[in-house]
Amino acid sequence: MDHPRLIAALADDRRRPCPCGAVTEQLDRLCRKCHARMAWRRKTTRTSRRTARRLAARQANEGTRILASAMALLLRTPRKGVES
Repeated sequence: MDHPRLIAALADDRRRPCPCGAVTEQLDRLCRKCHARMAWRRKTTRTSRRTARRLAARQANEGTRILASAMALLLRTPRKGVES
């Protein structure tokens, strides 16, 4: 005859614990606390579309500015054989 506590203990042994050591509700899953932590980290580290667009625009403007200053330097330098 099986004892109810023994059955519960065997069922808990079959479950793979979370990396933090807690017992999970479902097999091969994280515990609620670790799952919430991962979701929060994913949400906070992801760059928003607005931020990504601003970064791309800033990088494009910076490249244009560098090209314009290089062209200005080329136009200002005296060339060989040209008198001013």
